[in-house]
Amino acid sequence: APSRLRMAVVMIVVVYAFVLVLSPLVSLVMPGARFELRLFVAIAIEVMLMTYVVMPRLTRWLARWIYPKQ
Repeated sequence: APSRLRMAVVMIVVVYAFVLVLSPLVSLVMPGARFELRLFVAIAIEVMLMTYVVMPRLTRWLARWIYPKQ
């Protein structure tokens, strides 16, 4: 199993980057939408990207650091 602390660090960095990049983009695409809707759309995009694109690749790329030696 991966180190929980190290996975948390990776996820914090990824979520931080997504919030910085995707939230303003969603606001540009949906300028008239309510804040709650823009937030929901940004979170949905972030979760989908994290689940299917970013985290599988990062987990493989950082495997030597994430998985403790036995």
